[in-house]
Amino acid sequence: MLQQLLDDLRGYFEAKSSLTEQEQELRDRLKADVYPILFLQQEDLARKGFDFRRITDEQMRKLALQMETDYCKEEYWDHLEGTADDLRLPRYPACPACGHDSTVLLYGTKDMMYCESCDQTWQEDLYVLVEFPDDATYFEENDIGYPSFGSEDNGARYVLEYDYIQHFEQDPPANAYFKPMRWPESQPYLFPDEPNESTDALCEPINDEKGRADFGEQAIWVPLCNLKN
Repeated sequence: MLQQLLDDLRGYFEAKSSLTEQEQELRDRLKADVYPILFLQQEDLARKGFDFRRITDEQMRKLALQMETDYCKEEYWDHLEGTADDLRLPRYPACPACGHDSTVLLYGTKDMMYCESCDQTWQEDLYVLVEFPDDATYFEENDIGYPSFGSEDNGARYVLEYDYIQHFEQDPPANAYFKPMRWPESQPYLFPDEPNESTDALCEPINDEKGRADFGEQAIWVPLCNLKN
């Protein structure tokens, strides 16, 4: 019932062609990712023999607040995890370093993962160029990552940081990180206004079939240190 009310209010504000400043603020607050679980009604107390006719709104607010506090203790988190697992809701991948199912999204970031068990961190969409002296044969044989044609190592591959840590059991070298830049974000790297031979040579167009299918045409591998603001 409460969730339906919130959805109806969101729909009401989204359908309006123009909003007052106060309405805009209310709409922004309604966009928060909050999903009510329970709500307290006077009838709930009546079912337990309490005379709700003599209970004030302030008393109801205090009761609801205390019920929320009690419910959000450790038992709540156990029930939340168990029920979500029963519903087969997707989880973050297990930690690539220790294998424990204790991965969370690092607070304040969009793609930095953190293992609460061993403190390992990694970024979801950050790639590592695996080349000599590292051996990329495992990744090639298992079709993990994308081939590099710009490296002197003919077997070099770009693989996710997660896959690198999981296979080599160590963090990648600091200078081996790359980002796949899609069009049009790739334009400054493909057609730089002021070419720089020392840095542009490190960028590599994504020309393999799998890479073009996943990242689109005119995409490019860019070293993390060369990303333009």
